[in-house]
Amino acid sequence: MSIQHASRRGRDAARALPRDFARYLVAAVAAKWGFHIAKVAVPLVAITSLGAGPGAAGALATAGTVPFLLLGLPAGAWLDRVARRPVMIAMDLTRFVLIGSVPIAAAASALTMTQLWVVVFLNGVATVFFDVAMQSHLPDLVGDGHGGRLVAANGRLGIVDQMALIGGPALAGWLVGLSTAAAVLVATALGYLWSALWIRRIERPEPRRVDVVRRSLAAEVREGLSFVRRNHTLRAIAVAGALVNFATAGTVAMLPLLLVQQLHWSESQLGLFLGAGGVGGLLGALCGQRLSTVFGAGRSVLAIGLAIAPASLVLPLVGQPVPGLVAAPAWALVIFKVGFDSVVLTSFRQHVTPSRLLGRVNGTLRVVFSGALTLGAAMTAVVGHYAGPRAATWVACAALALVWVPILRSPMRQQTLGAS
Repeated sequence: MSIQHASRRGRDAARALPRDFARYLVAAVAAKWGFHIAKVAVPLVAITSLGAGPGAAGALATAGTVPFLLLGLPAGAWLDRVARRPVMIAMDLTRFVLIGSVPIAAAASALTMTQLWVVVFLNGVATVFFDVAMQSHLPDLVGDGHGGRLVAANGRLGIVDQMALIGGPALAGWLVGLSTAAAVLVATALGYLWSALWIRRIERPEPRRVDVVRRSLAAEVREGLSFVRRNHTLRAIAVAGALVNFATAGTVAMLPLLLVQQLHWSESQLGLFLGAGGVGGLLGALCGQRLSTVFGAGRSVLAIGLAIAPASLVLPLVGQPVPGLVAAPAWALVIFKVGFDSVVLTSFRQHVTPSRLLGRVNGTLRVVFSGALTLGAAMTAVVGHYAGPRAATWVACAALALVWVPILRSPMRQQTLGAS
């Protein structure tokens, strides 16, 4: 296939996306930006209104992440039993009420840390159900089994993800500077309401779950775990994604210590370095569809995994002997992989998973990936404490250098995502 023909096929798949996908995308923009803005604004409310210290701020962050580890598996199993779109609307409305309660309580001088912990935890619960439902509903919306449209749709969602990840915290800080953290949360709550309204406007009827077999939730969770374990493509995605999350979480935890404390970089230099990663992630999401269409989805995943192996080994050498101007593009290439995976590997798992199992597969992988993030951060904290941040960065980046191995050992390296 010529590059011109492949590119034209990719553009045709993008144009074939249904009108309802535009409504779905608007909802995703509101929900994802709201999530990342709230992650900054809620701790700022705790600090400015309640005088919270580092311990309380850390507890808030933990309260928001615990639901992803505890509820991913049962949430996925339950979402395979029910219509997913009403769940998305209900979770948006739940987050609207939860986040909206904070500025109301602050205005009444009734806000407490207990309320913030409850809000953050329940907001995390709602986000788990919303995210798993949203990922599981996409194939039904754009045409189940059509890999080209899945990649095109996930490409747009990947861009939204990366832009929210990069711009959400910065926008939150800027808006808080203009007004107050509580006022920013009013806008965030309204964003969740906006998301619910756009999901409600989707016209295409959601397919009925006619193949649901009622069993215990535990049995259905086991079926999802077994499917991921037995499917070679999904098993490779799980291992590769866990390696990337483990490594990036550990590296991000150590870079401030390595660059600022040991190499005496300024905070602005650290920000520019990390910002290069943000640009790389956005480019990865932008290029995901084009690269997978031109070179083949599986081959492009393998090639990028191989490309980041030497780049990852550059990072622990930053400053000695690798200058920052060389290490920054290496970091951008590593996070390019994250943005690319959010498009192509997500499309792969949606393409190879039957609709009746998609909630469980998404929930299972969400737990695996969240657990890898937690383990990566914890591992580097221990190694960094005893051997220093550079040694911890070496351990994290060694995992990143191996991310191509599970892809090479799976049939994915030869697979494509064309229409089936």
